[in-house]
Amino acid sequence: MADDAPKTAEHRGSRLPARPDALEQRVADATALLESIVSDRGVLAHLDEQARTRLLMAAGQAAGPDKRARRKLARARRRKTQLDTRAADEAVLSATGIREKRRADVFETPAPALSAAPPRHLPAPPLEMAGGSYGVEAEAGVEAEAATEPPASRTVNEPRKCYVCKAPFVELHAFYDAMCADCAELNWRKRNQTADLRGRVAIVTGARVKIGYQAAIKLLRAGAHVIVTTRFPRDAATRYAREVDFADWRERLTIFGLDLRHTPSVEGFCRHVAKTRDRLDFIINNACQTVRRPPGFYAHLMQGERKPLAALPDTERALVREHGVLHGDASTSHAAGREALDESEASRYLQRGGIAGLAAWSAELTQVPLLAEDLRGGDALFPRGALDADLQQIDRRDINSWRLQLAEVPAVELLEVHLVNAVAPFILNARLKPLMTATPERDKHIVNVSAMEGQFYRAFKTDKHPHTNMAKAALNMMTRTSAADYVADGIHMNSVDTGWVTDEDPIEIARRKTAEHGFHPPLDIVDGAARIVDPIFDGFLSGRHVWGLFLKDYKAVAW
Repeated sequence: MADDAPKTAEHRGSRLPARPDALEQRVADATALLESIVSDRGVLAHLDEQARTRLLMAAGQAAGPDKRARRKLARARRRKTQLDTRAADEAVLSATGIREKRRADVFETPAPALSAAPPRHLPAPPLEMAGGSYGVEAEAGVEAEAATEPPASRTVNEPRKCYVCKAPFVELHAFYDAMCADCAELNWRKRNQTADLRGRVAIVTGARVKIGYQAAIKLLRAGAHVIVTTRFPRDAATRYAREVDFADWRERLTIFGLDLRHTPSVEGFCRHVAKTRDRLDFIINNACQTVRRPPGFYAHLMQGERKPLAALPDTERALVREHGVLHGDASTSHAAGREALDESEASRYLQRGGIAGLAAWSAELTQVPLLAEDLRGGDALFPRGALDADLQQIDRRDINSWRLQLAEVPAVELLEVHLVNAVAPFILNARLKPLMTATPERDKHIVNVSAMEGQFYRAFKTDKHPHTNMAKAALNMMTRTSAADYVADGIHMNSVDTGWVTDEDPIEIARRKTAEHGFHPPLDIVDGAARIVDPIFDGFLSGRHVWGLFLKDYKAVAW
């Protein structure tokens, strides 16, 4: 009878409450009752036999449970301890700087350098190659983000594995949540380093948002002249103009509209740059297509891109004036504060086939449907006005390129990925080499922005996104093959992995991973940018310029 008692409706109705405070109250009441019985067992005489027997049996079972019940209690205690530990650790992790930045509605670029001028060259330390850090960090002119004394480090209860060196750690850096103390400190210094690049000229592709944008900002703040390419030049101009120190470097920024999928445009862009510039020091091939987006993803940008350039504020129009003149937009011919460009010469250049007509329509090309899924869209997939922290459209598709296997990848996407990730960098590096060698300095750099997906020497690879893996492997092979050729002319070519900055999975899967497993990418877009400009900054600071390497987390790794 006693064994069956827990199954009765009466007992089911007396199940303990889920809320801890309610449970504590009921336990306190039960304890008080038992203590009163211990002090005066005579109170039991007021109970009938059945109630008294049930009470005493329950008290006995609670005080001396059987083996099965003891195991169940032990499991529950371990589970509670584990949950409490994880909750405590999560609270500490949530207080790190990188988590705070992720919670912001809009990602803010770190504040500019504290000193007005970038630091001069520093003495060179011993150089370490594969398997070690290969340079030094700036000790002056650091970003303001690094100026404030970081709060005291905290510890977690459960050891975490360092994203970089894989060693277990419990002490947290004030900013990073996934690195041991040594790796975090190196990454923090690299994140905030700068160099003296005054008078130098750089090209950064795909620099409208995220890593490319932050890399361009770092170069501009270091004193370089920067040519930015993007499919959406007007939107890019608006973004750069928002920066608090825009006035300090706006005269050194030029923005071109360029769709790297359109190879004639890339060729024409190279011819134009070679004709209108007297030097080029750095090429950062940052633009890449990892997840293909249909026209609906970019539709909200088109109204701004279709406006006449004359409708832009003067400061923004100045950034895209050269792009407009090159493509015959007379409204930009006299933008204030920019060096004059001979429009008649530009017109003659165009008539000679300098840039195919489609080059002027880099934004419009994103609206050309090439696949059946490109005809899908609307607010269900791309809700109007819903932007992420990078002010990019929210994409609610339940599957994207990152989850595709070989037989699922459309030919269009295969070709696009290779055009953007491998063919365009090939053309830029090849056609602009004469301009890079036009000046005598032997400290030029080409950075081919790659990823570990393109690495052959890797123990584990998923069977997903083979087309992006192929494209990055092709880019790495260009570095592996041609770096030795280019270094003979003082051009240092490297492939650089940006690190794990973004969860490329569809948004609902990414959110579920965060909610259920506490997953967060270990780096942010500033860390990614710091990695791709580091060969340049580190070379200028140390006097040692590396070449022919595949760099990950500021170290050379196997191909």
